[in-house]
Amino acid sequence: MLALILGATLLDSIMDTFSKTLASWFGEGEGWFRGIIQFMGGSVILILSYFLFAGIHGAFVGIFIDDILDVIHQRYYPDVQWNKPPSFLTSCLFSARIFLIAIFLNILASPLLLVGWFIPPLGLALQIFLNGYLLGKEYGQLVELRFPKGHSLTPRPKYFSNGNIATIIWIVPIVNLLAPILLAGSVLHTRMKLKTQ
Repeated sequence: MLALILGATLLDSIMDTFSKTLASWFGEGEGWFRGIIQFMGGSVILILSYFLFAGIHGAFVGIFIDDILDVIHQRYYPDVQWNKPPSFLTSCLFSARIFLIAIFLNILASPLLLVGWFIPPLGLALQIFLNGYLLGKEYGQLVELRFPKGHSLTPRPKYFSNGNIATIIWIVPIVNLLAPILLAGSVLHTRMKLKTQ
């Protein structure tokens, strides 16, 4: 909703900037043209916001996820060596990285996503796989930061299924607020199981 309001405000200010030019081009039809552009622009912003929601939300919550990881570690794996949380700046950089990669990948895949939505299961499946890959990979790297270097696994796990399940949860309103917490917990548990094998 916030993206829609900000996008509509931005479009309106752009239209105001070119108001005289539009009036000279379209005359009395300038109001109709403005309305059509705002409707189309708002629709595009709404669609992009929907596609990017998981990545944006995951990036924002990623700043504060370290407390959740610490609680899980203390409760289930207190004997495992565990690094202190990264600095606030590192967490912000991690979140900015998720945000930028989410935007880049979703814009890159947007033609396929838009076409896929006309073939009902395909669009949803593409969205789940794309964001599942992204979120699983990025949250996996966040968890890896908490282990001493000697504990790293080769090859590093992908956490693709964790990301896919979290992305499905992200689609469900209200419940999606829990998705980052569940994703962080599932990635940590998966990492610990691999470590003990």
